[in-house]
Amino acid sequence: AVFMYHVFSDVEGLRIAVEMERRGEDFYRRAAKVSRAPETVSLLNDLADDEVLHGREFQRLYDQACARRGGCDEAYDSETNAYLSAIAADIVFPGGLMALRQAGFEDPAAVLKAAIASEKDSILFYTELAVCARDAQARSTFEEIARQERGHLALLLNRLAEVSGQEVDKAGPMPER
Repeated sequence: AVFMYHVFSDVEGLRIAVEMERRGEDFYRRAAKVSRAPETVSLLNDLADDEVLHGREFQRLYDQACARRGGCDEAYDSETNAYLSAIAADIVFPGGLMALRQAGFEDPAAVLKAAIASEKDSILFYTELAVCARDAQARSTFEEIARQERGHLALLLNRLAEVSGQEVDKAGPMPER
């Protein structure tokens, strides 16, 4: 993938990570709104909540790193910001909702496969950032979030196996427990 050829500074890596988590949350929320299977909706909303927590953690580290440098405002002109956002977009759900719209949001397997592909890319990216990180705190955060994303991946793969075992889940909303 493209992102392996550019060595990001810790601050750039954190900035991309914040954007990736924001995009991930947005994707999961939208997918949850149009998914019909209650188990899939519940899983997607849980994943979205996790992305929010990851985003907050990356934002906190980004703010700290900027404070240590005496600010980051001068570090990013609009061109650099656009570049970093494009990288985040390329890693997180590269086809985004449009690609999924073709596959069909009604197909839980398609939603899950898109999420699985994105989690795999995120894990690779965070692992790469951890390897390159000069800041120990940033490194340990990238490693921890990569570990959590591997957990997401396992949940998604399990859910996909369950969904694939069924024909199509036509069940309506389940009553609240």
